[in-house]
Amino acid sequence: MRCNTITAAVAASAIAVGALMTTTASAAQAEKLSDKTIKSECKAAGGTYTKKGTVSTCGYKDISGNSYIDVFSGGHYVTTLT
Repeated sequence: MRCNTITAAVAASAIAVGALMTTTASAAQAEKLSDKTIKSECKAAGGTYTKKGTVSTCGYKDISGNSYIDVFSGGHYVTTLT
């Protein structure tokens, strides 16, 4: 019986963690930024903002001089290129 209880507890924990990850990922993906916000945050970082169609980019350098480009599509963050 003890083995079944442990198995059930582990399975329930795995399901709970999976559900939490799914809701967290959905919430992060749902946040849409306006072009104005992307542009002003890019400027604040000392970056260069560009937009073509629905794709916005912000090219900037970190404190060590490494270059990055943040890519947004329709106001949603997509990725950072290095």
